[in-house]
Amino acid sequence: MKAFSPALIWSAIILGLSISPSISLPPSWMDLIGWDKVGHLTFYAILAMTWAWGFQKWGRPNLRRSIWISIFYGILIECVQYTFFPNRYFEVLDIIANIIGVLLGALIFVRINS
Repeated sequence: MKAFSPALIWSAIILGLSISPSISLPPSWMDLIGWDKVGHLTFYAILAMTWAWGFQKWGRPNLRRSIWISIFYGILIECVQYTFFPNRYFEVLDIIANIIGVLLGALIFVRINS
């Protein structure tokens, strides 16, 4: 199970960031970019890649399983935020950004390993 250590550590980092109190910043022109969505996309791309890497190192490459684990985790985190943390919100756009990130991460993993 050592092969999955990076994925488990990265999952813990995502959990920690997802349940920590959000920082309220004054509105700015950078809000147009949607930096939080870029963050979701990036973090979940890395998550999918670490799971795929773990399955590969374990000797059982399974990209599809890596994708589904990462997508499920993103949805679970949104539900946990909504249910247990009053200052955090369930956002469908976050889930969409997570899924896009997962798919992007899977694509990058395939390109790197082909």
